[in-house]
Amino acid sequence: MKTHLALAGIIAMLAACSHEGSSPSSKSDWGTGLNTVERKYSKPASEVHDAAVASLKGYDVNVAKDRHDEMGSEIVGTRGNDSKIYVTISALDAKSSRAKVRVDPGDSKMATMVHERIAEKLGMGTAKGALLGGNSDTFPYEGELQDGVAAAQRAAKQLNYTVTATDLKDDWATVDARAEDSNPVRFKIEKVKDAEFPLKVTFTAGHGKTDTSKAMIVQMHDAFDREVGGHVK
Repeated sequence: MKTHLALAGIIAMLAACSHEGSSPSSKSDWGTGLNTVERKYSKPASEVHDAAVASLKGYDVNVAKDRHDEMGSEIVGTRGNDSKIYVTISALDAKSSRAKVRVDPGDSKMATMVHERIAEKLGMGTAKGALLGGNSDTFPYEGELQDGVAAAQRAAKQLNYTVTATDLKDDWATVDARAEDSNPVRFKIEKVKDAEFPLKVTFTAGHGKTDTSKAMIVQMHDAFDREVGGHVK
């Protein structure tokens, strides 16, 4: 009797392992993982999957493998130089998911570019002020332009945001970043003709007036203030 029970248990375990391996949302061998870029998205796994496929095709990548179910997906693309791009997406819940991108032989820069394209396809590109406002706020500051840029970068790090781009010009600069759920934010620092307060900083989150964007603006503003010693008004 014990022998039959043990055998049944082994068969059940093997069946479970077989099912896990055949699911696109199961774990894959990612090598060292050092160059795998992982992000969370506040979007369902199915939407992230569609955006990932479109993004790869937009880079002229041939999608050689595409397996997906309600829990996630596994995509393999090949480039002209025969290198491969691996994308795995796992559902976290009904409204959010996690995506991992690895570009062989270990091109983390290209993996980040794929993620940025995925975000763009999901409507989560660079943060922009809404036409009717509500997702940005501006405050005056003392200091130099470069100091403002450095403070913005530190504020982003303080909030566990990932800085995706910094653009520094003669009279203005922007620091773009993403929150942990990939929602975009932007710090825009500008020189103004005001001897007492020569800088103005605009904090922008997302693309529209939402409770999430308003909360993020408050967090960005508070973090920036901590880095520069407080705003002037």
